[in-house]
Amino acid sequence: MLVSALMILFAIILGIIGTFLYRHQQRPFLLFNPIDNLPLQELLRIGGLALILMAIIAFVVAWTHVLILIGLILLLGCLSTTAILLGLAHFLP
Repeated sequence: MLVSALMILFAIILGIIGTFLYRHQQRPFLLFNPIDNLPLQELLRIGGLALILMAIIAFVVAWTHVLILIGLILLLGCLSTTAILLGLAHFLP
């Protein structure tokens, strides 16, 4: 039961990060200015949608209580978030 609750919390965090990235395609945030940078816009769009999709899948998997799927989604979520953050680090001034 605790694993499912933590998985739902993980899904909420993924959804928040994904929504934040997707909504900031056309406005500056932190040190980034995606208005003038098309590759950065593309990274934000694809990364945001990927994290939102991962959050939806995590919600579904949390209700199934299948530990293999929970572990797989946790691994994929961590790897995709890390990849997006490394991609954003490429655009630092």
